[in-house]
Amino acid sequence: MSCIFVVNYGTVDSGEVLTREEKLVHQVEQGNLPAVIGVWIASKKCFVLGKNYARELEKKGKMDKIKSLGIPVYIRSSGGEAILHDESCLNFSIIVPSLKLSFYPFKIDRAFTILSSGIFRCLGKMKLPVYFGKTKIFCPGPYDLMVKEKKIAGLSLLLRKKFCLLHGTLFVNTGPDYPEKLRIFYPSIQDEITSIRILLGKWIDMKSLSVRIINEYKRSLSIKES
Repeated sequence: MSCIFVVNYGTVDSGEVLTREEKLVHQVEQGNLPAVIGVWIASKKCFVLGKNYARELEKKGKMDKIKSLGIPVYIRSSGGEAILHDESCLNFSIIVPSLKLSFYPFKIDRAFTILSSGIFRCLGKMKLPVYFGKTKIFCPGPYDLMVKEKKIAGLSLLLRKKFCLLHGTLFVNTGPDYPEKLRIFYPSIQDEITSIRILLGKWIDMKSLSVRIINEYKRSLSIKES
């Protein structure tokens, strides 16, 4: 792969990113872009739901109650359930042509490994031993990113014949009260999360971290900008 399209959105409404992302996915699918890395900080609090999960909530008549909270609700194209974007989290999306990363036919475990490689590298250099694990916390799945048995990032994947898309939310300056904000989706939520700030005991500059993560993805995917 010879080049990459990097979009460092800065601080922006997550809804705007997801709308623009649809166009970028189409460009990758058509072969007009080789790969896209996007990172952003949500400018306002919002819930982001997996497409199938949102449909399930609609069928059960729960969406009106959720929207009554006054927090914007956005639908992402990838899987998973519900997550909250706020100013304490760093969000990222990785879009790659399937064939050019040589995992066709699709293997989910390898796709998660490759598409989250920049996060692994960045956290590793911060001396944070991250690994895949399964929690019972919000938006559960076997590919949560964990440090010391606590969730530090949520991932969701969309696999298609011509492209793969990974969405992720990394808990950077996030406090331990974060799960409580998702109780409307998970009434019995009890588990704990962790964050880079909690683990390192200091506030993290989000803009600087965005650049570091982008650079690690360039290295891990062996991509050079044209």
